[in-house]
Amino acid sequence: MAPRLPTLLALALPAVAAASQTPTRDVDSNTSPGFVSFPIKRASKTLAARDATVSLINEQDTSYLIELTFGSNAQAVKIAIDTGSDELFVNPNCNDRDFTQQQQEECTSDGKYTPSSSTTSNVTQETSQIVYGSGAVNIQYVVDSIGIPGASKNMTEVQFGVATESQDLNEGILGLGFGQGVNLNYSNFVDQLASQGVTNTKAFSVALGTSDTAGGNIIFGGVDTKKFSGSLATSTIQSPASGDIQRYSTQMNSLTFKSGSTSNKYSNSDLSVVLDTGSSLCLLPTAIVSDMAQDFNAQQDSSGLLVVDCDLQNTDGSLDFAFDGVTISVPFSQFILSAGSNTCILGVQAVESNSGITALLGDTFLRSAYAVFDQTNMKISLAQYVECGTNEQAIPTGSDGASKFTGECSSSSSSSSSKSTGELNRPAAATSIVGFVAGIAALMVLF
Repeated sequence: MAPRLPTLLALALPAVAAASQTPTRDVDSNTSPGFVSFPIKRASKTLAARDATVSLINEQDTSYLIELTFGSNAQAVKIAIDTGSDELFVNPNCNDRDFTQQQQEECTSDGKYTPSSSTTSNVTQETSQIVYGSGAVNIQYVVDSIGIPGASKNMTEVQFGVATESQDLNEGILGLGFGQGVNLNYSNFVDQLASQGVTNTKAFSVALGTSDTAGGNIIFGGVDTKKFSGSLATSTIQSPASGDIQRYSTQMNSLTFKSGSTSNKYSNSDLSVVLDTGSSLCLLPTAIVSDMAQDFNAQQDSSGLLVVDCDLQNTDGSLDFAFDGVTISVPFSQFILSAGSNTCILGVQAVESNSGITALLGDTFLRSAYAVFDQTNMKISLAQYVECGTNEQAIPTGSDGASKFTGECSSSSSSSSSKSTGELNRPAAATSIVGFVAGIAALMVLF
């Protein structure tokens, strides 16, 4: 088997114009529309009853889950979507001794796949290990059917992993990276969606939804033109460095802090970044994070996280991430995260330039962006996330991919709470969150 790929897993945090004329999706249709949509819902771990849709759940800013069915008897299992890895696995060890009782219960509630109860399963003799940014899993490969809500039929003979042993992982993971002939020697989930006709192309769009709205979706093979404003700015996915694997990497041109009359464009913020739904935080070079900490009057906790005054969540300001053709504005309210006990942190961690860790933009960035990941054309498309309804459309085949779509929302479509325009004030003293970090050790990215 090809080497399995490391990824930066979710860093756990507490409580989570003109458009194409392609017809919108009818989930009750017996004919596949060329895409399948999974609505996002911000909710607790417990799922509500569902009909023909699969909900993508923001697990208290920890990860985003979808529910699929496996095998001939449609065994329902919830798994986390991750654009930073390539493989699908289920059945993590819910009895990990490092888990709290709540983590064990949540893990168990995600469901379990039992190959022996499926008449279509084929348990192979092939095994592998996947090492993530936090945690690892040993897997045995199984071939079985996977049910896709909204599709006309199940996908058949899909290869995925069943955990035989895992550490520090309390949910299965759906890797949405590159499969057959790129990073793997077999067809992964994204490959199979296209090859079995569920989607027209190996592309999908992600709108995680902001922390103060309920909307959002992931659409395999399609886009929702009522989840963004302006045109989708498209760039080529960068080739990996020698010895590395293919990732969803693109060029960020600059990063600028804006608050009132203050504007600070960070030096050396023209850099390659990976877009990773599996990481709650952004990882950026130390020099940038140090300047950012100064702008926010942040104080570094002993854990390495940046503690800020929680009042800044209600202050008008943004971090503006500039790419070719688009600037994604991330409001302070989305970039500053509550960590309990009246403590707040910036949604970023520093990485040394010589550490070997790739700079990435995680959920604290992606919640303000609409992103299209197109493996067929090796493109990434970005626009500002805005919620103004639903209009799901298939991405056409051909070299243009999603680039022809224009968002139907105005930049002011989403309502926002009033923000203070006062000066940023440094906290009187650093607030320790060591206990918080100890409870969610996955915050520390290990390599």
